[in-house]
Parts: sequence; structure tokens; C-alpha cells
Amino acid sequence: MKTALHAILVIIVSAGLLGLVILGLALALSAPAQGKKLARSLGVRHPVVFAHRGASYLAPEQTHPALLLAREMGADYLELDLQRTKDGVLIAVHDDNLLRTTNVGEVFPARAEDLVGTFTFAELQTLDAGTWFNTEFPPRARDSFRNLKILRLEDIIAIAEDDPRKIGLCFELKTPKRFPGIEQQLVDTLAARGWMRRDDSQVPVKVIFGSFDPDSLARLKALAPQVPRVLLVDEVLMETNGWEGVLTKARQFANGVGTWGYHWSRDPEWSLKDAPARYLITWPWYTGQAHRAGLLVHPWTIDDRWEMWMVFIAGADGLFTNRPDQALRFYGRAGRIDHEALWKRIGY
Repeated sequence: MKTALHAILVIIVSAGLLGLVILGLALALSAPAQGKKLARSLGVRHPVVFAHRGASYLAPEQTHPALLLAREMGADYLELDLQRTKDGVLIAVHDDNLLRTTNVGEVFPARAEDLVGTFTFAELQTLDAGTWFNTEFPPRARDSFRNLKILRLEDIIAIAEDDPRKIGLCFELKTPKRFPGIEQQLVDTLAARGWMRRDDSQVPVKVIFGSFDPDSLARLKALAPQVPRVLLVDEVLMETNGWEGVLTKARQFANGVGTWGYHWSRDPEWSLKDAPARYLITWPWYTGQAHRAGLLVHPWTIDDRWEMWMVFIAGADGLFTNRPDQALRFYGRAGRIDHEALWKRIGY
């Protein structure tokens, strides 16, 4: 019995020591001190929590309740996808079309698969952008999600401005080649609302730009060099450029890279045609290379606690998440959040 107990203790101690060695090696490879120093120089909180399309695990993505909930949870940035309507209004919609997140098939059956940019803003306001969530996620459904509307950039800015903490905004320009001049329009709108001013007292900075399109980031850099920029990385960019090429482009036009997490590396939505090899670039050695190149690393989309641990061990400088409450708890910046109390506070 004593021998068996001794063997068990040896195994436990050995496993613990091995874990510490692996953690130490991972941290050494990822060069986290360089990430912290870079974040400080850019005025970006470290580690940073981006509320991906708002608190989109609990509410319809990019809608009023999703953004309000993320704001009240204490996220550092609301992350939005911007496209432009046929009549020139910047709106928050992720997909190329409206089928997944609205009732466009009922309201405009002949145009159900048309691109977002073929609709006017008035047409979009006739759509229900919330009921789909209740159908898709019954355990998280709420009656107040019915008939939610697609938001304009101005609506989003107002939500952020109504926050005493003045939560930041992170904008991803979706397929910017479809919307010539969208970078200038975004910068002009933010400047008119006073969101483009930068001083040393702004920590975190108020605005961050992101895109999978390096050319769009180059235009944003020319228009607003004071605003940090993140080159988001997908399988097409990796297939075309390889990791070294991605770092080269990011150093030219950005201050950080948005790698993808472990769950996403196996997701069936990936294009196997464009990238038959499954890449995974949120590992310590990749993070270290990015840090040594002067780039922050913000993986997407990290929702589960085990994956938050993984990106932490990999030396990431924060993360994009549909569950900002979970991320804030993980980083020790919040306790258990009473969701019902928050829903009551924001009126949903």
C-alpha cells in the first residue's frame, strides 16, 4: 500500500513539475514581456477583451442588447463588422447576405440571397434581426429579442458614448473592396464625433481597426496612423502568404495580428478548397515571432475556459470572444456576473 501511494505521489509531483516546465518554456518562447511593452506603447489594455459582435453568446449579434450587455459586463472594446448600404449608410452586419440573422426571406423573398450592400437602410429597417436567435438558441431566447433592428455606425457610437467608462470600439471592415471609400467614410464619421483624437491619457485607446484585407489596413494607416490596426488572419491569407509573409504584411500596415484559436482550427466552416492543410498559429513559438516582430497577438474567437487557458499559455495579449463575461472572470477582472440583473438594468 505504501509503495503504491508513494508511486502515485511521485507521478503527481512529476506531472506538476513537467507542467511547470512546459508553462515556463511556453512563456519563454512567446516573449510575453515584449507584448506587454508594445501594448503599453499603443495604449491598448493588456490583456484586452474584445466583445466579438457584442455579448453575442447571450444576445443576437451586433444588436442593441448584445452591445449594451457587453458594455455593462465591462469589456474593453465592442467589436463590430461594418458594411455599407446601397444609399451609403454604414451598418453592423457580418455575413455577405442577410439570411442567417434576419427574416429577409419573408420580407424580400426574391432578394433573400442578395448582398447586404444592395439594400437601402430603410429596407433593412423593415427586417427583424433578433428572432432568429430565439429559434437557433432556445435556452437563451428572450421575448425582447423579437424585432430588433440592424444598427448604424452612429447608433453604435451612441451606445459607447453613453458608458461612463467610455468603452472602446473595434471595427472590422467586411469585404472592403465592395465598398470603395469605406475607410475614409469611417474615419470621417468617427472624427466628426470626436473619436479620432489621441492623447497619452487615453488608455485604452478609443478605437482599433481590423481587417482580413491588408490593402484596407494600408488605407486606414494612411488616413489615421494614430489608430492601432490588427491584421486578421484566415486560411486564405495563410495559404497565399505563409506565416512569414503574414508577419511581413502585418509589420507594414498593422500593429497586431488576429490569429485563430484551437476550436476554430477544426471548424467545418473553413474552406478546405482554399486551404487543404489546417493551420494553427496560436502557439507560443508563433506568438513569440509576432512579438519579436513588434506585433500584438489577439486570437479569435475564444469562448471556452480551456481555450482561454491555451491562448494565455501561448502568450496572447488578449482575445476576441462572444463571452466577454467569461473572459473577464478568467483574467480576474470580474466575479460571477448576474445576467438577469444586467438584463433588467439595460431593459431587456
